[in-house]
Amino acid sequence: MANFLEKWTSKKADKPKAGARNVVDTFRARVAEQKAYLEEYERDTAGFKKWRSTWFQRVPGGFGVTVGRDSVNAGRGLSYVVVDAIKDVAEFLDDLAYHAEHDAGFRQALEQNRQRRVALLNAAKTGGKAAASKTKPKAKAIKPAAVAKSAAVKPAATKAAPKATRTKAASVAAPAPAAAEAAKPKRTRKTKAAGAAE
Repeated sequence: MANFLEKWTSKKADKPKAGARNVVDTFRARVAEQKAYLEEYERDTAGFKKWRSTWFQRVPGGFGVTVGRDSVNAGRGLSYVVVDAIKDVAEFLDDLAYHAEHDAGFRQALEQNRQRRVALLNAAKTGGKAAASKTKPKAKAIKPAAVAKSAAVKPAATKAAPKATRTKAASVAAPAPAAAEAAKPKRTRKTKAAGAAE
């Protein structure tokens, strides 16, 4: 173990934080990924199966190219083009990467898009927690008078009820027995001697 620590302690570093890259670097990485997909498509046009991941698609007359998976506006409403050939797709991607690096307006659009995506992700995370809490079963509110009445009429029913129901009914009905006793006369069992006397 000591050899391991001696060997690797000098290389110790902090893990990069999520989102540490700036938007231009992230976008350039996405463009590079698209160029790799494009090269893969050129090598095997019939066997290419990754269309869902690409910014380019076959369309009648050529290829349609979206500016990023989020349809970022590259300026003056430009977010989708149709080109004739694969080389045009590659040229468009190169120009797009250059545009991202040198155009302040496009960098601002990329940043706004990133903020919108972060807000959507955060909303989905908090919305997911709220949805989970909404799906939890809620206890029904039991009216004390109804519980007292059902307890007075059928005392054996509470013994057969599930444990959770008995606990809820007992906690809700605690103040009600005094009111129920005052409203109804008590029934008592007659002894054999009292029954014979009548």
